[in-house]
Order: sequence, then structure tokens, then C-alpha cells
Amino acid sequence: MKEDAVNINELAEFPIDGYNNPCFQNDENHDKKNKEKKYKNRDGNTNIKETNKNMVGLLELFTFADAFDIFLMTAGFICSFLNGLGMPTRIVIFGQMTDIFIKKSITNSSEVPLANRSECSISSGTDLESQISTYAWYYAGLGIILFILSFFQVWTFFLTATRQTARIRCKFFYAVLHQEVSWFDTAKTGTLNKRLTNDINTIRDGLGDKVSMFAQNLSTFVGSMVVGFVYGWKLTLVTLSLCPLLAASAAVWSKLLGSLAAKEMAAYGKAGAVAEEILSAIRTVVAYNGQHKAVAKYEINLQEVRNAGMKKSFATYSSMGISQLLFYSTFGLGLWYGTKLTVDEPDNYSIGSVITNLSVVLFGSFTLGQTVPNLESFASSRVAAYDVYQIIKKKRLIDSSSTDGHKPDKLTGRIEFKDIHFSYQSRPDVHILKGLHLNIEPGKTIALVGSSGCGKSTLIHLLQRFYDPLQGEITLDGHDIRTINVKWLREKIGVVSQEPVLFRTTIADNIRYGREGVTDSEIQQAAIEANAYDFISNLPEAFSICTGPLF
Repeated sequence: MKEDAVNINELAEFPIDGYNNPCFQNDENHDKKNKEKKYKNRDGNTNIKETNKNMVGLLELFTFADAFDIFLMTAGFICSFLNGLGMPTRIVIFGQMTDIFIKKSITNSSEVPLANRSECSISSGTDLESQISTYAWYYAGLGIILFILSFFQVWTFFLTATRQTARIRCKFFYAVLHQEVSWFDTAKTGTLNKRLTNDINTIRDGLGDKVSMFAQNLSTFVGSMVVGFVYGWKLTLVTLSLCPLLAASAAVWSKLLGSLAAKEMAAYGKAGAVAEEILSAIRTVVAYNGQHKAVAKYEINLQEVRNAGMKKSFATYSSMGISQLLFYSTFGLGLWYGTKLTVDEPDNYSIGSVITNLSVVLFGSFTLGQTVPNLESFASSRVAAYDVYQIIKKKRLIDSSSTDGHKPDKLTGRIEFKDIHFSYQSRPDVHILKGLHLNIEPGKTIALVGSSGCGKSTLIHLLQRFYDPLQGEITLDGHDIRTINVKWLREKIGVVSQEPVLFRTTIADNIRYGREGVTDSEIQQAAIEANAYDFISNLPEAFSICTGPLF
């Protein structure tokens, strides 16, 4: 009996638009219930669908960094720290040059008689030129040093981010391919594709130049504060009076932006999963005229993305506006008080020292405000890394890459199903098998006949250890298959399913997937035993013809 057969009377009961067909039902209420639904795994552990506020720890983000990556990040942090000190150093040089200009101007105008002023101007002009030339060389040397530091700062973090994300991508793909099949029954393919591309790219932003820019801005702020207190602690304290507001706003906005970024990524994942589900079954959707329902479903999810993105954008640019407000408020306050200090305490505060003090404190505070976008990227990376790292570290109950398990020296082929009870994890309330007993002798050919959904394919899946029964055991030559090595067991089984899939490669390579190290003659022998050799040989390129996925 063909499993795909459909009763015409049953087909007539479905709505003509087709999207209300149970195959496509995925309403919002059902999704919301699933987000908070508790269920038990096969190992008895209770899992709860976490909210999107989860993120990895600060150091946990660098879990997959090796010794060379740690060296690169250390060198990058050193370069970022030294590069951050460039701005306060440049301001100090500018303040000293300002004092020289002012002193020379005062000397030429007040201490030299009018008759000799032209001669002294030449002499003082020559002295001024030599002093300014010295400071010009300071600027040139500082520029060369900052160029070298900036190059290594960016290069080291770019290289280590590329290395770590490549390693994360490989480990994630490996972990996904080696998960038990029951895990794929509840994990949507579109979400996994998003994790492999968008989320890992987000992690890369957090591991790369955003970290170095954060370190550079923090170094600039600390260095500016040190210079400010050295050149005038009174003016520094006054101009710093608004800095706590700047720091507090940065902390609040960073936390808020992290939460909004998590909601935005979750909305993108949900929309991508809907699109993936619809496109993978496009023939069925079109057959039932369900295009309009599919578009409407996708638009609902895009609306969630739009709302999350608008909130995130509003929070981001509001934080930038508040930073600008605090910056210019501090500038006005410092300018007023600095002018007062130059009049009241001329011995302690010169015009150059006030300019130096006010500039370093202002720009130091401003760079602290500039860390907000970097903190946002870093928070987004920690959120994206949570789900990716959870999948990589997830314990696989049935792992084909494991070397554990018994490998019998001889295989006869006696199969026995003993009191098998089974239900799929995605549908725990639907019992597929209830106390099944079946003995299969070696060399015998059997046929399993029954209606669609009665468990025929499920028996083959259990024998391949795609799933483990809830109760009972399956034995192969008297050995419980749960004690047998999974890879060895599957190498001994050949399956042609009712919905075969060919990979986009040659027919020979598709057959070679069944066993490692197989020769060309063995491939041809396998085709002969499967009664496919004549068909393949009549193709233009025979076993070398390239194939593609079958739908």
C-alpha cells in the first residue's frame, strides 16, 4: 500500500486556500504557548524555553579562542590602550604651544621699547620659530606612532575575530549535523540557518574592532582624567560634575539596547523560520492556493521585526543625543569657570593650562559617551552567542561520532522488537507504537502494511537509532542496539526511503556516502544489487553525472 495515497473525500474537507490545512497550521497562540511550554527530554531533564534576555558571560564570549588568539587580543589591547592616550597627549602639546604664543605676544607688546621693537621682533620671531618647530616634530612623531598603533590594533582584532568565528562556525555546523533526529523535529531549519549566518556574524562584531574601540575610548577617558587633575584639579572637578550623568545614561542605555537587540534577533529568527517553512513546501502551498495566507503570515512576523527595530533605533539615537547634550553643557560650564580661574589664580592657571584641562576633560567625557554604540554591539554579540554556544555544548543523546559502544565481530541479522512504545518528541500525546512485538529472521523478506501514520517508517527509524523507544528494546543478534556503536550500526544498514534525496554531486559520490573508503567496483556492485546499474549506465555520463536535490 502506498503511504502517500490520499482519500479524495478527505481531500475535499480541506479549505480551498489550503493554508488552514493541518500541514500548515502554525497560529500565533500556538507559538506563544510553545515559548513557555515545559517538556521532558529522553534523559528526563526538564527544559524551559528561555526568554530572549539570556546572554553569555563577558569572558565566555571568548570561549573558543586559542593561545594565539589570546596573544593577538593581548597585543591588540596594549595597542588600543596606547592609541587611546594619543588624544590627551596631543592636547597637552597644543596647550603648551598656546602658552608659548601668548607669552611671546605679551613680551613683544609690553617689555620692549617702541624704538627697538622691530629688532627684538626678529630675534623673538626666530626663537619662536625654533620652539614651534620642536613641537611640530612632536606632532609628526606622535602621528607616526599612532599610525603604527592603529594598524596593529585593527589588524590583531580583525585577525583573531576571523579565526574565532571560523572556528565557531565549524563547531556549530558539526554540532548541528551530529544532533539526534528528534532535536530537528522541534528545531526549525530557518532558525538554524539564521544562527549559522546572522548570529555568528553578530558574534564576529563583538570579537573584532568593537572591543578594540571600547578599550581605546576607555583609555582616552582615563588618560584625560589624569591629565586634567595634573593641570588643574579645581577646573577638572567642576567640569566632571556632569560626567556621572553621562556614565549613568551610558549604563542604562547599554542594558536597554541589549534587551532590544535580543528581541529584534528573535523576531528575525521567527520570520526566517516562517519563510523557510513556506518555501520548502512551495508546491503544496501553490496547490492549495495558499500564497495570500503565506504572505500574511510572513507580514505579521515582519511587523514584530519592524516594531523591535524602531524601538532599538530610537534608543540608540536618543542615547547619542543625550551624550551630545551633556558634552556641550560641560563645555559651557568649564569655559565659564576656567575664565574665572585665570583671573583669580593667574599663578596656577594660564590660558594654555585652561585650554588643556577643559579640552581633555571634555573629549574624555565625550569618548566615554562614544562607547555606547560599542557596548551595544558587544551586548548583541553576547545575546547571539547564547543560543549558538548552547547548541555547540549540548549533550547529544545519540551521537554518530562517538566511539563508545560494542562492535560485534559477526553480524547475522536477527532483529527483534520487544514491547516497543514510542511517541515523537514534537507530539508526545500521540502514541505511534503501543507494545509492538516483532521478530525478523535473517535472510527473510518482510512487508509492513498499514495506513499512513501507523508506524511503518518509525520502525526503520528506531532500527537506525534515529530515535530510542520510550519503553522496550530492539535487539540485533541478541544485543540491545543502544549498547552498539551508532556509527557501526548504521554502516550495516542500507535504506532507500520513499522520499529519496540526492546531493548536488555525482551519482558515484551519492552512493559513496553510505560507507567511507568504498571503491569504484564496490559502488557498481551496490548499484547492481539495487537493480539500478542498467538505468545509471544508460545516462550520458553514467556514474559521473552530476545530480541535484529531489523534491
